[in-house]
Amino acid sequence: MNFPRDLLVPTYAVGVLGAFLQISGGFWDVAAHIEGIPETFFTIQHMFLYAGVGLALLASVSGLMMRIGFGKSGVPERPLLTGLSISLVGGALQVVAGPFDFWWHSMYGFDPFLFTPSHTLLIAGIILSGVGMTVGATRLLQASDSGLGLGMFSKPWVIRALAVVSFATLWLVLNGLVYLLTDVGGIAYTFGLGESWARGDAGLVAFVAAGILLAGTGALALLTARRTLPWRGSLTMVALIGAGVTVLANLSFRASVLFERGNPNGSGSAIASFIPLYLLFLVPVVVFDLGASRELKGWLALAAGGILGPFASYLDGFYSLNLWTGGDEIVTTVIASGRIYLVLGLAVPMILAGAVGALSRTRFTNFLLSTKIPIPSNMPLMRK
Repeated sequence: MNFPRDLLVPTYAVGVLGAFLQISGGFWDVAAHIEGIPETFFTIQHMFLYAGVGLALLASVSGLMMRIGFGKSGVPERPLLTGLSISLVGGALQVVAGPFDFWWHSMYGFDPFLFTPSHTLLIAGIILSGVGMTVGATRLLQASDSGLGLGMFSKPWVIRALAVVSFATLWLVLNGLVYLLTDVGGIAYTFGLGESWARGDAGLVAFVAAGILLAGTGALALLTARRTLPWRGSLTMVALIGAGVTVLANLSFRASVLFERGNPNGSGSAIASFIPLYLLFLVPVVVFDLGASRELKGWLALAAGGILGPFASYLDGFYSLNLWTGGDEIVTTVIASGRIYLVLGLAVPMILAGAVGALSRTRFTNFLLSTKIPIPSNMPLMRK
């Protein structure tokens, strides 16, 4: 066995799985909070989340051992460990966040918000874990396609699978970042601004801003995946995984909970009937993936981002459920003129946000790849 090179792919397999479980469990936990399921620590959602934390932390600590094993002269292997280092920072935050969260809830009770001191630390760790594992998996793919030996477990299909799952995770964690920054309820709770502040103009601004930001981050993640993963159909797989998490951990879960409660006010039926419409939002992504060239330039890239942006936003089930069914109190009371006008009014800024995401994809790709690893011909060249 060639230590530590033989451990690179298995370590990232554990880490990518951990990052994916974290964000999936996190989304599931948020869905449970929305439906008012009593909060305890020992829930299946928390088990998913913290199992992911443990796996990602195990992989990240293993990265420290491999860095010692490669030594200072281990180029180009050492850049492959950067993702594990990023994830390790996230894991350290989560180690602090766990006891802090227990203390916070012991002092102030359980709360349903994202933007609280303890939850912010935990979510920051989830985001760093997802970003770190995407950096690592992308560089593994870069190294594999350039012919660099990655040990006995470096099967091409395994590395490609890790890259696809990591990009789906990246998309989900960027959506989580948007929700953290636009959680006016949590901001009001943390800073004592009052519930009326969150339900007033601040709530409307946050709702609009969330949709626009989701379009930008979604276009960025999807177009970067399309540009970086060098085979047709890769973007479709990324989108299907992200949509699968949304359908299972959010929409289907919430509908089943509401049906068990007797379908109050038809709310369970409303969510269940939204799922077919939600799945239709995948169609433009699949058509683009199968029909467009991988390397888009100039106005074509901007157009692609503008087209994908709104649908990337709609593919976030929390936001689009409220937007298209009026489940959010802000939509049903503040926007009294009708939901269709809100959808149409948001379309233009979402298109612009998607174009901004497209403009940012080259710089983000350069962040994911490494100049210290040979750039294969089927990957984009590094550009400033």
